[in-house]
Amino acid sequence: MFGNGKTRHSTLFFFLLAGLAVASALLRFWAFLQTPYANGWDSYFYLVQLKSLEETGRMHSSEASLIYPYLRLFYWLTGDYVLGMKVGTAILAGIFTASVFWFSQSPTRELPFHFRPLFLGAWSLFSPHLTYFAAQYPKNLLGVVLLVMFIGSLAKIRVRDLSQKPRGWIFPIFLLVINYFGHRLTFSLAVTYLVFWFVFQYRNSFFSKLFSLKNLLYACVALGFFFAAGQIFPGLFHLADFGRLEGVLDWRPQFAPYSFVSEFGLGRISGWWLFEVCAVTGFWLLAVGLGLRRKKFFNTPTPLLVLCSLLLFPFLEWLFTGIAWRFFLVFILLTPLLVIDFQIDNQRRSGLIFAAILSFCSLFSWKSYHPKQHDPDYAAFAQLTEQARQILAGKYPELIIAPNVLSEFFTFTTGVDAMPWLPEYSVDSNRLWRIATGVHPRTLEYYAGANQDKVRSLGYQYFLMPEHVWQSIVRKAELEKDEDFLADIRRGRNPSHIRPDWLLRRKRSF
Repeated sequence: MFGNGKTRHSTLFFFLLAGLAVASALLRFWAFLQTPYANGWDSYFYLVQLKSLEETGRMHSSEASLIYPYLRLFYWLTGDYVLGMKVGTAILAGIFTASVFWFSQSPTRELPFHFRPLFLGAWSLFSPHLTYFAAQYPKNLLGVVLLVMFIGSLAKIRVRDLSQKPRGWIFPIFLLVINYFGHRLTFSLAVTYLVFWFVFQYRNSFFSKLFSLKNLLYACVALGFFFAAGQIFPGLFHLADFGRLEGVLDWRPQFAPYSFVSEFGLGRISGWWLFEVCAVTGFWLLAVGLGLRRKKFFNTPTPLLVLCSLLLFPFLEWLFTGIAWRFFLVFILLTPLLVIDFQIDNQRRSGLIFAAILSFCSLFSWKSYHPKQHDPDYAAFAQLTEQARQILAGKYPELIIAPNVLSEFFTFTTGVDAMPWLPEYSVDSNRLWRIATGVHPRTLEYYAGANQDKVRSLGYQYFLMPEHVWQSIVRKAELEKDEDFLADIRRGRNPSHIRPDWLLRRKRSF
């Protein structure tokens, strides 16, 4: 019916890939529908960008990332920004499942019914970490998909010496270039992996061949292309982005999986998610230990093992907005790929058993994502934003200074520009307002003095006032050396700085 054996294998491979991908997307969409609001802490930043692009033809903050045309497609299909983002992000999770299933196919094997693809496809279907990552970081997930495909494409190349002309480089180079427009972090990881791949693939002739005139010329052309693109297109990797790395090193070592569990909190980590983190970390430790002892329990892909190990570099400062946090999130997604050369008897039966167990568990693990625990309180934001809209009616504000996530929600909902920074440009003081939080109402009244009537409560301990009133409050607190009040201001994430240079580059238009 399906032709020869090779055709049947290809057909079966396609149906397995498509089935796992669709199931993965549907489970994530189901999880995202738990809230009527967009999912994740950064979602309204993306929605502000999409809305501005649709209504004005320009982004609110120029950024040449592929995530925006991707999400825009789903807005066109659904006609709703929030729903479109939920659908697009869920499908992106399904694409990740498809990519790891495709990645697991050895170039020397044709049968899809062996352990590796079945296990990895079902593991990504089960993964509560993938659900959380997709909800919080869709742009990062796009980059991780491209990174997995890039790593898989290099696995198809089999060349023993750099003097030979490697075939099949077009697809890996294409994926590397596309990842440059996907996400800065995953592009950097792709380049790092490529270096490791060269070192281990050509370890006998690496230095003698790599630094030949021809290869150096290729490297210069590639660097020139990426540098020029970074100068032309905002939001791409640029030398100014190294400003993000300032202060990321910490002489006190930390172990990211432990830091995650202890600081993110067991109250926000389900049993399924904790199992995944422990299983992945344990597998990585096993791979490192066996690799160091040169055991052949499984033939670990060394470049990938080194890359995963670097993602747990212990001397990075642990912050929920820091590089160590982002590295850890990617580590949990990438490390299961180390199982690609796992040697086991009865692969078909074992793979089906593991896939059946993980698929069954996925019917429950998707509930590990809880919008009330993992997302901002968007319902509260909606109420206080409406309160602010009514107060500001007829005042025509030009800019609202507000805490980070609230500023994006406010901009998307009202159309009034809001940002979590002090403006680096001139704004009419009568049209510059602030939403402050994290301070006691009575203390705020005391420092406001004669301007008490200009401070309006929005509920949930948020207050709206003209910016000049806020600045006078802060100055008075500083004069009285009220360290407790000033500490409350900082804990409340009230903006007090202008945007750094590396972030101001986004404001440049195409």
